[in-house]
Amino acid sequence: MQNHNNKKLTKKFEKKLKRRTNSIEQQQLRKQQRENESEREVCNQNLCRDMLKNRENTEKKPEKRHDIEKFVSAFVFLPHCRTDKRHLLESSKTWKIRSFNEHRQYIDFFRTFIYPYSLPAPLVLTAIQDDMYDGTNGMLRYSTDFAIIHKTRKWLSDIVSGGSFYKKNREHFTKAEAHYFLISMIKYHDNSSIIAMYFEAKCKARNFGQSLCAVVTKTFSVKFIHDFDSIIVTGFLDMLARHTDYHFGGDELGDICDFVSTRITKYHQSLGKQPPFSFSGRTINSVIALANEWHAEQQRELNIMHRLGYGIRQSKPVIEKWEGLNINGFWYENGDHVWMIEQIRCFQELINEGRKMKHCVASYASKCITGDCGIFNVSCLTKSINITESIATVEVSSNRTIVQIKGKCNSTVRGKAMNIITRWAGQNQVITSILHLR
Repeated sequence: MQNHNNKKLTKKFEKKLKRRTNSIEQQQLRKQQRENESEREVCNQNLCRDMLKNRENTEKKPEKRHDIEKFVSAFVFLPHCRTDKRHLLESSKTWKIRSFNEHRQYIDFFRTFIYPYSLPAPLVLTAIQDDMYDGTNGMLRYSTDFAIIHKTRKWLSDIVSGGSFYKKNREHFTKAEAHYFLISMIKYHDNSSIIAMYFEAKCKARNFGQSLCAVVTKTFSVKFIHDFDSIIVTGFLDMLARHTDYHFGGDELGDICDFVSTRITKYHQSLGKQPPFSFSGRTINSVIALANEWHAEQQRELNIMHRLGYGIRQSKPVIEKWEGLNINGFWYENGDHVWMIEQIRCFQELINEGRKMKHCVASYASKCITGDCGIFNVSCLTKSINITESIATVEVSSNRTIVQIKGKCNSTVRGKAMNIITRWAGQNQVITSILHLR
C-alpha cells in the first residue's frame, strides 16, 4: 500500500517538475525574443540615422546669407552719413545674419552698416524695390509704383543724412504728421504699406478715433495709392476731421473715394487750369449726396450705352476681354444651395453685373483692363427651384486685398454670403481686413 502511494507521489512530482521546466523554457524563449526585437530596433535606428546623415551630406543646405554685394547695391542710392560703416565692409568678416527671412536680412544690414536707429520697416523695404523691370523686346519699363519707390527713397535719404525730417518735407507733413509717420507700427506687406503709414500719420495728427483711423487708412491706401499727395485728398481728410463723430463703413467711404478720384482725374486733365474740387464749407452729408448722384449718373449712362451699343458719350472699348487677377473662383454646396464666386473678365459681363445689381461696377472696366483690380460675382443657386440669384459684387485690388463688397443697390452684405466670401478669400490668400472694419 505504501509503495503504491509513493508511485503516485513520484508521478505528481514529475508532472509538476515538467510544468515548471516548460514554464522556465517559455520564459527564456520570450526573453530571447525580446532581446532579438530590441537588437532589431537598435539596428533600424542606426540605419535610419545613417540614412539621414547621408541625405544631409548629399543635399545642399539653404544659404542663410546672400552675397554681401546684393545688400550694398540695394542701398546704393543712400548718401554717406555720420553713422555709415559701408566703407568697413571689405575688412569686416564678422557680420552674420541670424534670419532666413530676406526682409529681416535687409533691415539687419541697414541697421548694422548705415543707420543704427529704429525706423518703420516699410520705409526701408519699399525703398529697395525695383523701380524698373525688363519688358518685351528687352526694353526697360517703369514699375507701376515708380513714383512711390522714389518718394520713399527721398524720405529715407532725408532721415539718414540727418537734420529735421519735417523741415525737409513740409510740403507733405506737418510736425505732428512727421512724428506719427516716423513711429508708425504698420508692417510691410507691399508698396502700399508706405501709403498706409502716410495716411495713418495724417489721421492721428487730426485726432481721428481708432476705428475711424483704421477705416480711413485702409480705404485711402487702396483708393488713392497713386494720388496720396493730392491737394484734393488732403481737403477730403480735413473735411473728415470736422465730422469725426460720423461712423463710416469701409464700403460707404469707398464709394465716396470713387467720386473723389473722378475729381482728381478731372483736375489732372485740366493741367491745373481749373481750380481743384474744394471741400471747404461742405458737410459729410452733402459730399455723400454728391457721390450718390455721381453713381446714379454713371449707372444711367451705362444703361444708355448698353441699349445703343456703346454709342453715347463713350466709344466701345478697344479691349473687350482681359486676363484678370490670378485668383481662383469658388464653388460650395450647402444643402439646397450652391454658392459660386466667379471673376468677371469681359466688358459685356461687367455691364450685365451693373444692371443686375443696380450699381456702377461697369465704370471699373478701365481698372480691370490695366490689372489694378478684379471684379467678382457672388451668386447662389437654389436647386429645388433651379434659380440662380446674384448676391454680391466684390472688388479686389491688385495686391489681393478686398476693397469693397456690394449687394444690390449698393446694400451691405451680411450673413451667409459674407461667410462664403470669407471662406473663398481664405482659400486664395486674399486679404480680408475690410471685413473686420465693419
